[in-house]
Amino acid sequence: MENAVRRQVLFYDVTAPFNYTYATLQERALGGVEATVLRVAHALSCYHDVYIAQRGRLVLENQFAQGVHYVSLVTANQLHPDVVVLLRQSNWLERIGELFPAAQHYFWMHNLPPKNLSASLPALVKYGYEIIAVSQFHRKEIENRLRPWYSKFSRYRQASTPVSVIYNPIEDELVPDTNITWNPQQMISLCAPYKGLTMTLDLFDKVLALFPQTQLLVCYPYGELDKSMLAKNVQVLGMIAYYQMIQYVRSSFCVFYPQTSRVETFGLIYAQSNAVGTPVLAHDFGAASEVLNNPEQLVDGRDVKSVLDKLTAWHLARPIVSAKHAFRLSQVTQSWLQLLAPEGQNQ
Repeated sequence: MENAVRRQVLFYDVTAPFNYTYATLQERALGGVEATVLRVAHALSCYHDVYIAQRGRLVLENQFAQGVHYVSLVTANQLHPDVVVLLRQSNWLERIGELFPAAQHYFWMHNLPPKNLSASLPALVKYGYEIIAVSQFHRKEIENRLRPWYSKFSRYRQASTPVSVIYNPIEDELVPDTNITWNPQQMISLCAPYKGLTMTLDLFDKVLALFPQTQLLVCYPYGELDKSMLAKNVQVLGMIAYYQMIQYVRSSFCVFYPQTSRVETFGLIYAQSNAVGTPVLAHDFGAASEVLNNPEQLVDGRDVKSVLDKLTAWHLARPIVSAKHAFRLSQVTQSWLQLLAPEGQNQ
């Protein structure tokens, strides 16, 4: 990488829930998208000049921290970046193209594609966007959303926009801690309340009938939790910082996530939990089978008996899990460097 061209790379976040920097990971709860942007941006800052523009940040709040520029949208719009990476919002594709006509354009989706994504194809093609998916499952969903619209019209039959897969990263040093003993009577739920938490809690109530001493810890990065729906033996940790959350995962028997209502396009907690040696009990949909490294972690969450049978088996022999190498930050960083390299440059 010594001969790589240093470029100006702008991550454009129009949905930032609040101003965040890398220090936020240690200070408070942070969603998986924001945490991923931070890890990628700071890794890339060793090779490029990296900016993160955030919706709520004022010009007076612009700052340079640990190698990354955190700026307002107003400041970002005055830059002349070589590369712009728009996060999540397809309704900004045209605007970003107009603001930065000379840049390479990427659309980093993270979430499931909207049903009307095909309506964005003209802007995607006009400005030469490449879409970044976070898993092979995600890529197929995106391609399916794009296909129906343009295939109906002759002028778009050959038009398309490339979709690449770059996984969300976990730290290289995230490994099991032999000094921490996991508790066979403690499980943990890690998701925003809208991601099937009600279903997870209903299933936990069934678990208590079989394992009455089990406790479920509940933490989430954002959102409001209706505590009236909580079963007994549920302890709400709420919005805790990432490193605290990881310690709770290390000490838990498993991550309890058998809900069937909300698929994960990647599922960062799948990868993080496996990295520290904690199995995840997850419904087999979305990217679960792609990210979890042991199929024993998959279950039909619609079948209560299957969930209970799986837990019973795990109490006899807890699955051995570890992280997939492809998710390590060092590997993901190389994928980003290859993506962002000027045409013809050998990485």
